[in-house]
Amino acid sequence: MNIAIIGGTGLLGSNLVALYKSKKLDVKAFSRSVAGNIDPTYNQITNFENLEFELNTAFVSWKPDIIINAIALVNLSECENRKEYCHKTNVKIAETLAIIAKKQHSYYIHISTDHYYKDNKEKHTETDPIILLNYYSTTKREAEEKVLHLYKDSLVVRTNIIGFRKSKTFSFFEWLHNALEKEIEINLFYDFYTSVISVKELGVLLLKCYDNRLFGIYNIASSEVVDKYSFGMQVAKKFKLSNNLITKSSFDDFQREDNLKRASNLGLDVSKIEKALNLHMPSIDKTISTLLNEYKESLNSEKRD
Repeated sequence: MNIAIIGGTGLLGSNLVALYKSKKLDVKAFSRSVAGNIDPTYNQITNFENLEFELNTAFVSWKPDIIINAIALVNLSECENRKEYCHKTNVKIAETLAIIAKKQHSYYIHISTDHYYKDNKEKHTETDPIILLNYYSTTKREAEEKVLHLYKDSLVVRTNIIGFRKSKTFSFFEWLHNALEKEIEINLFYDFYTSVISVKELGVLLLKCYDNRLFGIYNIASSEVVDKYSFGMQVAKKFKLSNNLITKSSFDDFQREDNLKRASNLGLDVSKIEKALNLHMPSIDKTISTLLNEYKESLNSEKRD
């Protein structure tokens, strides 16, 4: 099976490349630049200003069965301050990839967001009303609509991923683990809710979606909803680290001091994907266990090297 990862150096792309490589699949990343967290053997430097030509040229001799869009500008402030670049990254690239995937008869997976909700509901289905609070969510919603309009045989995934980026910039989980390990005081919101899933868990599920040829919008996330503070406490317990320096803080208080509007109730209902794949999505505990195992494997690998 041939899998093309568009954007292979971020949290999602780098982990998908490593996962699919370990499964002996023929995976190639197409990225703007080189990075230390991805084997350059599997990373083709690509000019995103001429993306359609470059990918169609690459796909003449190597036809992808699956194309995964792992490109996104997710920094909310940057999205507001660089709207043209944000729209190009979050919408135009998604559109271009849908056109390419249709031409190549490839299964197209577009990774969307869960940044659509600010209400009192714990979990949200794929058809629940959404609210566009900022330019990031606006572009992600526009991309969903345009992808499915251009190529109806696409899978749009709403999710909230967590994992190890293994680059110069920490992911949220790396920041959290580093603070716990080095006993640095941190504040975590008790009123910000998500259904986080590890990148590797998501990667395995995406292959199952391909096997079952799922199309349309699907929530793929943990089966549970957790606030940031409780998540941090569970991570500390699972990793056997002290939680003494984790302080509760309020997202609502933070919002009052910040001009940028943000979603805060991001819990996802995963009953649709569970029914389609006939399985249960991982719990929060299972997700943290997956991350712990990954961390231990990384330590063992470093010792062998």
